[in-house]
Amino acid sequence: MLSSKIGLCIEKNVSIKKILIFSIIFCLLFPASSVYGHGLGIDTISSISIQEKQFSVSIEMPMYFENDQEQITITATDNETDENVKNVTYLIGIFYKNEMILRNYFFAENGILPIVVTPTDDGSIEIIGQQDSLLGAWYGTESNPVEITGPLFNSGGLYTFEIEVRTIDEPTNIIENSGVYNADLTIVESVSFPQKDQNNKDVEFSTKSYFDSVSNFYYNFEAKEVTFEMPFDWNESQMSHVSVVHVETHFPKDFAEFLNPSYSGYANGIKLFKSSVTVDDYTYDDERTVHFVLLQDHLRFLKNEMRASEQPLPDNIVFKLSASEETKFPLIAYTASEDFKINLAWDPMNIEAGVPTNFVFTIRDSYTDSPMRLSDYTFVIIQKNEEIHRISGNAEVGGDFEKFTFSKDQTGPTVIKFENIRNTGQETEFALVVVEEAVGKEVVEEETVVEEVVATQESEEGGGCLIATAAYGSELAPQVQQLRELRDNQLLQTESGSAFMGTFNDIYYTFSPTIADMERENPVFKEIVKAGLTPMLSTLSIMENANSESEVLGLGLSVIALNLGMYIGLPAFGIVKVIQSRKN
Repeated sequence: MLSSKIGLCIEKNVSIKKILIFSIIFCLLFPASSVYGHGLGIDTISSISIQEKQFSVSIEMPMYFENDQEQITITATDNETDENVKNVTYLIGIFYKNEMILRNYFFAENGILPIVVTPTDDGSIEIIGQQDSLLGAWYGTESNPVEITGPLFNSGGLYTFEIEVRTIDEPTNIIENSGVYNADLTIVESVSFPQKDQNNKDVEFSTKSYFDSVSNFYYNFEAKEVTFEMPFDWNESQMSHVSVVHVETHFPKDFAEFLNPSYSGYANGIKLFKSSVTVDDYTYDDERTVHFVLLQDHLRFLKNEMRASEQPLPDNIVFKLSASEETKFPLIAYTASEDFKINLAWDPMNIEAGVPTNFVFTIRDSYTDSPMRLSDYTFVIIQKNEEIHRISGNAEVGGDFEKFTFSKDQTGPTVIKFENIRNTGQETEFALVVVEEAVGKEVVEEETVVEEVVATQESEEGGGCLIATAAYGSELAPQVQQLRELRDNQLLQTESGSAFMGTFNDIYYTFSPTIADMERENPVFKEIVKAGLTPMLSTLSIMENANSESEVLGLGLSVIALNLGMYIGLPAFGIVKVIQSRKN
C-alpha cells in the first residue's frame, strides 16, 4: 500500500519528478502522472507515546522483491529531537491475507533495525542472528544484520506489520502495555487475466496493483467494460493511514474493441471523479494503461456515499472500467521526462475513413500547465507499426491543428505521435481507432475551416465563448480552449456549476453577439477587450483546481468576488480618488 504520510511508489521507467507532477494533478484536476510507482514503500506510525517520550516508527520495504535478498528497515525517531531512539526492542508480527506469517522480538541498539529477507518457495521461516538474554530478541551488527529466510514476501499484495515497543532508552527498561500499532506496505503485484473478445478470440488483459491483490477480473465484451475487485477495510482506523489506492489495467493497443479515447470509472457502483481514471498510452509501446487512483478524500467520499445507501459497508472495492459513450476532451499525455504535456482533441469525434479529421492540440508546460508558445513539433500518424503521415510545424501560440483524411484501407488501431517537441527530442503519443466510413454519409470538403467545425461543436453543446473567440481570433486559441475546458471539465460536472452555466448563458447570449461583431469591425476595440479579458483568464485558472461540488462552489464564489473587485471595485476606487483630488 502506498500508505501513511510518506507513501512512495516509483515505477522503473518513471522518475520521482513524475510522482510529484501526478500527485498535484490528481489532487487538483486531472491528473497524474503519477503515483505510477516503483521504489521504496514507507509507512510511518507517528503517534507513539511511552514514558513521556513522543516518537515515531517507520517501516521501509521494497515494493518489488526482484533480487535474491532484499532489506526491510525499521527506524524509531524521537519527534522532538529528530534523533534515533536508543535501545528499542520491538515485538513484530507480520500478517498476509489475515494470516500471521511471523511474530518475534527484535532489538535495535541505535534505533535502526535492518532485516535482510531471503524469500524461498518452500521450507520453514528461519531467523539468523544473535539473541539477547532478556527477551530473546534478535539483533545483528552493521556487517551482519539479522536475516530471515523462508516462504515470506514471495507473493504480491498487502502486508500488515503489527508492532509493539517493549524497551526504550535502556535495554532493561521493559515497557508493559505499550499498545499495538499497525503499518501496511505493499509488494506490487502484476497478474495476467486472459479474456475473450466479441469474436471469442483471446485478449491478454493484466493488472498491476500498488495496494492489494486483484481478483475476479472479467471483461464484458457486450457492455465494453472491465470489472475486478480487491480487499479493502473501510474502518476509519484503517482508512486514516491510506493515502492512495492505485491499480492499473493493461490491454493491447491494437485491441480496437475496447480502445476508447476516454473511460468512466466506478467503485462499488459509485461513479468516480474524472481525475481518478486516467489513460496512459505513453509508458508502454504496445499496451494501453488505464489508472485508477483513489486519494484518501476520494475514499472518504465513497464511504459516505455507501453509508447513504443504508447498506452494510463491504469488505472490498469492486472496480468497473467502462468505455465512455461520449469522448471527453481533451485527452492528455506527458513526455517521458515529464517536461511537456500535450492536450489533444479532434473533430468530428468519430474518426472515419474518407472524412477529414482536424486534430487540435496544445503543448503545455507540465509544471505550470501554461501553453508554450513557439513550440516546434513533428506530428506523426502510425498504423500497423508503419508511418502513414508525418509533418513538422510550429505552434506559435502553444496550440495548433493538423488535418488528415484517412483512406478506406487506413482503418483500425492508430497511434498519434508527437516527436521532437520544442527541438528536445522528447515525444509522446495517443492511441485511437479509425472506423470505416458510414454508408451514405456525405464527405466534408477539405476546405472546411477549422474554426467553423469547432464552432458547430460548441453550438451543439450550448454555445461557445463568442467574445473571447473574436478577441483572440480563433476557436483554437489557447485562451478560448482554457474557457472551454473549464466549462466542460469543471462547471458542467457539478449541479451548482451546471446551474450557474444555465443562468450565465441566458444573460451572456443577449449581448455577446453584438460585442463580438464590434470586435471584428473595430481592431482597436478588439485589443481593448483582449486586454480586459486577460486578468479574468488569470483568475479563472484557479477553477482548474475544482473537482467536487463544494470546490466548484467555493472556488467559484472566490473567483466571482475577485473579478468584481478587479473590474468594479478598483475602477470605482480610482474614480472616487479622482473626484476627491479635484475637490481638494
